Amino acid sequence: MTIQKQHGHTPTDGIRVLTREFAVSSFHSDFTGHLSLNSLFHLFQEIAWEHAKLNQFGYENLQEHGFFWVLSRVKVEIDQLPRWTEAFSLKTWPSGIEGPFALRDFVVSDERGKRLVNATSSWLIVDVKSRRPQRPDVLFSRYPFRDVERATSVNAPRLPIPQEAVMRSYDIVTKISDIDVNMHVNNTRYIEWAVNAFSQEEFKDFTVKKIDINYLSECFFGDNVTVQLIDLQNHEFGVLITRKSDRKHLAVVRFLTEQKA
Repeated sequence: MTIQKQHGHTPTDGIRVLTREFAVSSFHSDFTGHLSLNSLFHLFQEIAWEHAKLNQFGYENLQEHGFFWVLSRVKVEIDQLPRWTEAFSLKTWPSGIEGPFALRDFVVSDERGKRLVNATSSWLIVDVKSRRPQRPDVLFSRYPFRDVERATSVNAPRLPIPQEAVMRSYDIVTKISDIDVNMHVNNTRYIEWAVNAFSQEEFKDFTVKKIDINYLSECFFGDNVTVQLIDLQNHEFGVLITRKSDRKHLAVVRFLTEQKA
């Protein structure tokens, strides 16, 4: 693990950039032999948690104030994904504030330093008791933001709920393995469910170039969930994830794909 301390327009001298080295293991790869998309999101989550903890903004630190982090939006731009056994680095840094959101960027690079994946994410601080987002500016004032570099040209967008015809759907009942320490379904499960809406043939014939995801509401143990795949045309697909009992939208995902030659 490499920790880089760099200069930028930040309110503190905390650890501004964290870089970790990885190799694509068999359990991180999909049937195409590349780093799987849900593994990519797992790595984003883990390095974000580790970096926040190093800067005294981790799970335990926020718990002391009665808050916890919630991932709200993610934007991912993919040039290519590393293959099984290939080494790569993952770099992250807190990149600014947008309204109530704390922004965090990620870059995946190969051994030669070529950027493979660029991503940005938008996080909320939520009150443990009310489950409502907060704006604890006293906390943000101490956060080591580094806005002199951005991984993407724009922040993760707010996505509309797709209205086009549904291609196919399937149902899930959430289980113990879906639930994290905040007692709700972990954010990485939603990208896994979204990917599983495609057939193997579809996923084999294209590459995913961009992903946008909005997390809209919490999902809990035992919830019955519907995952709908929607063709948005021009190589774009939407996935809408909805709880059946109250028809509340839990997440919406947008994939931009490219047909393989």
